Amino acid sequence: MANFQTHLNVGILVSAAAALSLHMGGLVARSETPALFVLGVAGSLLPDIDSDRSRPIGLLFNVLGASLAFAVTLPLTARLLPLELVALWIGVFLGVRYGLLKLFTQFTVHRGVWHSWLAIAAVSLAATNLAYWLWEHSPEGAWVAGLMVGIGYLTHLTLDEFSSVDLFNSRIKRSFGTALKPVSLKYPCSSLGMAAMVVALAWFAPPANGLLERFDIDPSQTLERLETQLRDGARWAGAQASEWWGWVSRELPALFDSAARG
Repeated sequence: MANFQTHLNVGILVSAAAALSLHMGGLVARSETPALFVLGVAGSLLPDIDSDRSRPIGLLFNVLGASLAFAVTLPLTARLLPLELVALWIGVFLGVRYGLLKLFTQFTVHRGVWHSWLAIAAVSLAATNLAYWLWEHSPEGAWVAGLMVGIGYLTHLTLDEFSSVDLFNSRIKRSFGTALKPVSLKYPCSSLGMAAMVVALAWFAPPANGLLERFDIDPSQTLERLETQLRDGARWAGAQASEWWGWVSRELPALFDSAARG
């Protein structure tokens, strides 16, 4: 597994390249590029939130605690005294930073469901929804924000997977396959829970037609091509299975006869 500094350095390089590419492609304005770069770097550190002693989880719950503390106290500034506001702010922050963090670590396992394709979809959709509903970005801008988080997240998982291969000693470590997996079969309940979260986030996500059109992607044509490819693939697999079964049917009796004579 790559260390924190390696993840940070590679995340910076990939996020910078992705943000600049989006700008050069005319998809985002120059003023939006720094914010997208930050989202990409943040995404590249997020997968290690399932590690109880990782730096990302501490930073994440610090930011989350402060954000929720402000969200709770700011609407009450006209109703509470300054000392009461300060006490409430500290209480919310500490409750999130230590109480919620403790609860989170109780229900997460390192290299579990957070190291999977399902997690990439979950965090990307979460960023998209936050950008659209909370920060009031346009649908296109929200999806670009989610895309950048997803690129950073994928970079982290890919780097972890590469770290599982020792090229110099020509061996594969035991951790190979635990970072970049579709779902976590070892923890099915967690995977089902995250899958439900992905469905819910996709339901509330803004329409992506505008961004797909800017990428010159027609959703209906894409689905038709996918359906055709799946149908052709199923036919090919059926033909191969039929051919294999025909060969087995021809060769199996001969093998039994040979074994009987022997």
